[in-house]
Amino acid sequence: MKQILLKVLYFFLFLIVASVVFFFWAKSPNLEKSDYAKVVQFENSKAVEDDSTISIISYNIGYLSGMTNNTSVRPTEEFYQGNMDKILKDLKAYRPSILALQEIDYGGKRSYYVNQFEVIGKELGYQNGGMTINWDKTYVPFPYFPPSVHFGKMLSGQAILSDYKIKEHERVELSRVRSHPYYYSSMYLDRLAERVLVNIGGQDVMVFNVHTEAFDVPTRELHISFLKDWFLRVEEKMPVIMVGDFNSDPTYKERGVLEFYNDERIGAMCSKEDLLKEGTLTYPTDTAIEQLDFVFFSKKHFELIDWKVLSEFGQVSDHFPVFTKLKLKK
Repeated sequence: MKQILLKVLYFFLFLIVASVVFFFWAKSPNLEKSDYAKVVQFENSKAVEDDSTISIISYNIGYLSGMTNNTSVRPTEEFYQGNMDKILKDLKAYRPSILALQEIDYGGKRSYYVNQFEVIGKELGYQNGGMTINWDKTYVPFPYFPPSVHFGKMLSGQAILSDYKIKEHERVELSRVRSHPYYYSSMYLDRLAERVLVNIGGQDVMVFNVHTEAFDVPTRELHISFLKDWFLRVEEKMPVIMVGDFNSDPTYKERGVLEFYNDERIGAMCSKEDLLKEGTLTYPTDTAIEQLDFVFFSKKHFELIDWKVLSEFGQVSDHFPVFTKLKLKK
């Protein structure tokens, strides 16, 4: 009897040790944290006219996984390549001077180890780009089934591709979800604000690419309040543009994206009166019912020329991109 108890004890000790070892292996990164923010120069750069007009596209590309994003469906390599071909063709038709991307893979397993940042940057002929990592893991237990999709390199984040030289580039982690237990938080992505400083028409312009918390309401409120305050602090010194996936629809009850709309110093691609009307909804792309993606700018510095939700991009992602053209005021 004593031997049986010892065997049971050793078995449970083995399970505990194995679980601890697996946990630390699972959350181990692929890169050093110093590599989580970089500016990359591309060889085939496009010449930029020295004028004061800037075109911007903000696009949550969902790793080019279409409507399978955040599901247990494992698309084929051909599926991803087809979506890459389509996004390149559609982006070339608009060819913004600044392209801000969320949910972009940097050579992860799920997108067949393609560095989507390098492909898009080179194919569209950008001068340079800022890349930021927000999810760097060896194992991610989501979606929950099948477990086979949990294993393999996860390396993704946000990016800004620019025709203008990037003078400054910064990766800022937004506050984490406080209610998450440690083991969950260890596997969760970092929510980021990516900041670049560029010179347009002889003026320094600050551009932010943001992706706020999607699931926890109090954390998203903190993110949006922080970003609005940051926007206004910069706006006092220079022109500022803030774009991205705010994960906040104007109909949500919490303090969300309307915080930007309710401040007269902040301009928006879409007026408050036109929110949630036909042609403004961005998510999901199979049947759009929410407006989560926005472009904001400092009113005293910019004049809005044009904007559009680019629904013709289809289901390359679960989000539609938003296009905006601005002109710097003299």
